[in-house]
Amino acid sequence: MKKILFIAFSVIVIASCDKIDDPIPASAGVTIELDGNTEYIIDSSLNISGSTELLDFISNRTWDTVVSPDNSVQRFTVLEEFTGHTCNNCPDGARRIQQLVDVYGDQLIPIAIHASNQFATPLPSGNKFRTDFRVDGGHGEIYLDNLNIGALPQGIVSRSTPSGRQINQWESDFLAIKDDTPLASLKLQSFHSGSDTLVRIQIDIEWLSTLPEIYNLQVHLLESNIIDWQKDGVRDVPDYNHKHVLRKVVNGTYGIALNPAVAGETQSIQYITTFNSSFVPENMEVVAFIFDNGGVPNKEIIQGNSVHLKPEN
Repeated sequence: MKKILFIAFSVIVIASCDKIDDPIPASAGVTIELDGNTEYIIDSSLNISGSTELLDFISNRTWDTVVSPDNSVQRFTVLEEFTGHTCNNCPDGARRIQQLVDVYGDQLIPIAIHASNQFATPLPSGNKFRTDFRVDGGHGEIYLDNLNIGALPQGIVSRSTPSGRQINQWESDFLAIKDDTPLASLKLQSFHSGSDTLVRIQIDIEWLSTLPEIYNLQVHLLESNIIDWQKDGVRDVPDYNHKHVLRKVVNGTYGIALNPAVAGETQSIQYITTFNSSFVPENMEVVAFIFDNGGVPNKEIIQGNSVHLKPEN
């Protein structure tokens, strides 16, 4: 069994999210695995190719650190909401999500995916709807097609249904699975330094059951409090607050394969990734989830979690 890195450190940061120095791993191999424990997956633009560069990179910064909620005894769900800034009914979906989050808290994790040529494409002229909220790489369109999303707004709760669902079905879909015994725990820690446009994302997984399926890990960066145009019914709203917007798919459209699911086994991965300088770190969060990569048709998400980049005031 692999032990989880940063255990002692986690106890400290749970009690306080003040700015602190991140502990430096004792050693690193050329594969950027530390002590055979955590696999570091590093954005190529950072030019970190070995242990010396990695240790220098970590030690030469002071990191704000935030820890995710504990989901070792609870299944957290991911609501992928498909939306667009020229979709006049889509704000109803956003308002419904806020209502559900107010009731169910951390257990419901929303992701707003701006997709569809009809509603998410920026307008070519004028001063309205010029911003492109679609995630780079075309991932949103792939998710929209592969998850069988129909007329917007639609959403899908932990990919537990064969196609997208209407606003009034989201809560019942959530309630149908919210009390399921979790199959894995998924712990996140974010490390962000100053005004840097990069984040370290520590991911610690413990399998709580032995399972035959093949599971993948997906990691996203989201941003909230983006003030811009949005159609809302018959109105064009200039100062609409766009929340939970998918900004970056960190590890590919369908993530990476995890080790086999064996009860008691753990796996630790840390992504070091960059983001666009226009994104506001104080408004950003990391969302990660584990899904059945052999699932038909929708690759059901069995566990998720989220963590902010910056400590909340």
